[in-house]
Amino acid sequence: MKGPLLIIANHLSWYDPILMGVVLPRRVWFFTKIEIFRWPIVGLLCRLTGQVPVNRGAHDRAALEKGFAYLHEGKALMVFPEGTVEKQERMIPAHTGTAMLAVRTGVTVLPIAHYGTRRILRSFRTWFPNVYVKIGKPYIPILPSDVSRKAGLQFITEDMMTRIAEMLPEEQRGLYAKVDPPNA
Repeated sequence: MKGPLLIIANHLSWYDPILMGVVLPRRVWFFTKIEIFRWPIVGLLCRLTGQVPVNRGAHDRAALEKGFAYLHEGKALMVFPEGTVEKQERMIPAHTGTAMLAVRTGVTVLPIAHYGTRRILRSFRTWFPNVYVKIGKPYIPILPSDVSRKAGLQFITEDMMTRIAEMLPEEQRGLYAKVDPPNA
């Protein structure tokens, strides 16, 4: 409930931050794509509430530095490591920036999996579909010492996403679905 916390979750729709803001019992700050800050009302709300603008598709050093600062201030920071919404409602490759935040700050990471937000307001019959949220076990990722930093960050990213995927239905795990080895 207190202290720095890095919250990670899969990303299905633009309703996800709203859902997380309602479900989580403490104030949360989000990485938010910079385009939203240009929207008249929502952009103003993002600026007033101190959300972190992110240039997606680029290594946004300023966003990472603001994330580091928020975590050092003891805030809860929410990140969707995939960085964008997948139209097929399946997990897609995540970026390593989240792992970098975790490693450089040493904060606790809280994985969250959710599904159902993709169907909100899609049709008159399903304006408010069932939405499911599963909160995983908090942990502190450790950079492996026997690999390069880049490989270590990729390893931690894969671990983060696998922890989220394990809480999702099999068909939504996408890239992070476990593949059983062939019978020998």
